[in-house]
Amino acid sequence: MWMWSIDDRLINMSLVESLELLEVYPDDADPAQLEAGALEPDYFELVAVMSSGQETLLFDSEDAEVAYQAYDLIARLVARGGTLDDLPVTEPVSVNELLKLDRRPQN
Repeated sequence: MWMWSIDDRLINMSLVESLELLEVYPDDADPAQLEAGALEPDYFELVAVMSSGQETLLFDSEDAEVAYQAYDLIARLVARGGTLDDLPVTEPVSVNELLKLDRRPQN
């Protein structure tokens, strides 16, 4: 299965070692506040770590719920061998396209 990265690179998902959902904080964030959990992330990044060690940004969002939904969709898609809720994904797809597919009305 192939996916488009956020910068329009085509990624072979069979070469992905892991998926990571990262919280991104401001560069000038106070380390003490970070450690205490007093700061909220600015946004979230969904990163595919390739077996070569290369990291590829697949998606980012300021909305935590959308970011976790995207993470779950990709995890399910990869685990099911390119099928999302009985819908085979036969062409390269972006995370945004997956989110739209997931929001389609169910019959």
